[in-house]
Amino acid sequence: MLSIVRRVPWASVLTIAAAAVFTLVTLFAALRGRVWAWIPFALAAAILVREIRHVQRSRRRHVGFEEPDRRNPGT
Repeated sequence: MLSIVRRVPWASVLTIAAAAVFTLVTLFAALRGRVWAWIPFALAAAILVREIRHVQRSRRRHVGFEEPDRRNPGT
C-alpha cells in the first residue's frame, strides 16, 4: 500500500484538480455572458488535457530499442 502512495505523482494530481476547478469556474463565467472568460477557459482546459495525458504516458511501460514495438506486431 505504501509503495502505491509513493508512486503517485502528487504534483500532477494537484495540477489536474486545480485546472479542473478553474476550468469549471471559467466555463460557468463564460456561459453567463462574460466573453473574457473564454480565453482562461481554453488555457485551463488545455493544461488539464496535457497533464492528464502526461500522467497516462508516464504510467506506460517504456519500449526501448531492444524490445519489439507492441503497436506493430507484424514487424
